[in-house]
Amino acid sequence: MSVVGDPDGRSSDQVDAAFAQIVASYDAAPAEVTWPESEDLTPATPAEPAPAAPAGPTGPLFPANGPILNQPEPSLLDGLDTFGADLPDDEEPFVPPPPPPLPRISAQAIIGVIAIIGGVLLFFKPGLLPLGDQSGMVLGLLGIIGGAALLIMRLRPGGPDEPDLPDDGAVV
Repeated sequence: MSVVGDPDGRSSDQVDAAFAQIVASYDAAPAEVTWPESEDLTPATPAEPAPAAPAGPTGPLFPANGPILNQPEPSLLDGLDTFGADLPDDEEPFVPPPPPPLPRISAQAIIGVIAIIGGVLLFFKPGLLPLGDQSGMVLGLLGIIGGAALLIMRLRPGGPDEPDLPDDGAVV
């Protein structure tokens, strides 16, 4: 009994028989063949005719030698290997511009750092000055605090790139 719309014109009994033959031959494969040997393909000899192209539509999407998908296309990695190959090489090496000069250290910063260093020395060795131990420690602590305050007062809000904006709070 042939099925209406079957493209090959085979009956369902023929399809069932072909399927049963495929299932039966599945277990009949030789057991002594190992996996790598079973995957080896023998090259087609020139005496064997090439398989006929399937009958179907032809045109730009279906050329006579098979669909476009069967033709090897360059991969993404192949495209990256040739990227920029047609660009000219640089003839002169890149020479970076000279660095800007170091900023000058202000006298206020130098005095603040010296006050902190001297304060730490007086705090841990109060006998450096001809004063009592307690008064040497107090002078050392005052030197540390004064030097830190001097350095903090030098800090400015923002930088040279930021414009001076009034503090309006949240603007809606």
